Amino acid sequence: MSELRVHGLGAAVTLQPQTDAAAELLPDVETAWAWCLEVPNDVVDAGEVAIPDHTLDERAGTMQRLTQSITQSLIRARAGELFLFHAAALCHPRTGATVMAVAPGGTGKTTLAKTLGTTYAYLSDETTAILDDGRIIPYPKPLSLRAAEGPKIETSPVQLGLLRASVDPWLAGVILLTRDPNATIPDVLELPLLDAMAAMAPESSSMSKMSRPLHRLRDLLAPVEPVLRVTYAEASQLDELVDQLIGTP
Repeated sequence: MSELRVHGLGAAVTLQPQTDAAAELLPDVETAWAWCLEVPNDVVDAGEVAIPDHTLDERAGTMQRLTQSITQSLIRARAGELFLFHAAALCHPRTGATVMAVAPGGTGKTTLAKTLGTTYAYLSDETTAILDDGRIIPYPKPLSLRAAEGPKIETSPVQLGLLRASVDPWLAGVILLTRDPNATIPDVLELPLLDAMAAMAPESSSMSKMSRPLHRLRDLLAPVEPVLRVTYAEASQLDELVDQLIGTP
């Protein structure tokens, strides 16, 4: 049986099929994780993730669970070392200026990445890793797209025609997403720094494991103030706001 190694967030994990039948999923994994296959030499080893045996009907569900397991393993490997937010991230394709959209699950991060990722470079639809100096470590995982029923479909950014980052991304703006289907135009509220920190902390993975986390979060956000609370209905409504924050490509 073969194995596959993928990376993101500055760590790498080895995908190990448990049976020959499980190994048949590897071509699908390679397609979905196309932008995470060229593993750099200086990444943290995040161990192994097992690809379980499954039937053809269970294939989509297995892919979804595999994405979840990979993300969890990468997060554990970097816990306490850098900021890890539940956030989508898109960067200007020439300058690297990046907007991070923080939100709980089901609030539109993936739709935002899919919608604007053909104009701005796609960095992640789920987890954004940031160093203290504002540099961002991309995690261009497959986008988890909702189906009419059943599990989400793990879809390669290549298949969606998204732009790949060719510059080093850095944090230039932060928005906190609140989705309201009845919003005719985005409602944008500038948050005081302490309010922004309080809103972002629950959407961070393992920030409590960092040394002096609140001081470091304050220093991270100060150069990009104000953090914006944005209530919106559709991702396309945010195009102009993203332009204002990181520039028009």
